[in-house]
Amino acid sequence: MAHSPRTEAARPELRSELASFEKTYRISKAIGAVAAVVWLYGLLEVALAGILRVGFGKAVGVSLTLTVLLVMAAYLYFRAGMKTAESGGCAVLHGKQGCSQQGCDSASGGCLGKFDREIGERIVQMERNKLALLLRRRIGVEMVLPLFWIAVGAKLTFSSGSTIQLGGLALVAGSLGLAGARLCLGSGVFPRGVLPR
Repeated sequence: MAHSPRTEAARPELRSELASFEKTYRISKAIGAVAAVVWLYGLLEVALAGILRVGFGKAVGVSLTLTVLLVMAAYLYFRAGMKTAESGGCAVLHGKQGCSQQGCDSASGGCLGKFDREIGERIVQMERNKLALLLRRRIGVEMVLPLFWIAVGAKLTFSSGSTIQLGGLALVAGSLGLAGARLCLGSGVFPRGVLPR
């Protein structure tokens, strides 16, 4: 039997614990992506203005351009890996019904709805288990790197000329965002009261 294509509008509800983790995971990914872009800009600006001695205006312009190009390249690379073949086995007949039996679609909560919910829960649980193995703790040793870059950015901001102060501020902001994303992700993977294995 061919399955009807799943849409975001008809997406089944997950159990509350997994739904909470999925929401936290989405938020931490968004925070991490924005923070990484800001951090990358800060690093490029500091390198151009501080090391290569490029003027402030040129350093900002070139850093913004390089950051945008790198982000676009990363996005296109990511999208290229996400291409999937469309399923052509379930055509909609007369705009009313698909190939599945009546009453067994995900909107009505029938067999396909149950199947979609179980698959969604297993995928979210698998992601959570992988992250638990990767992170190990709610707050791990990988927090040292953001703290290091916060210190570097603060030193550049307060003890350097105006040419690299903006880059130092961007390093501080990006590192704070990355640390916040890691803390948010850790709280989702290791809920309070659950001891890591």
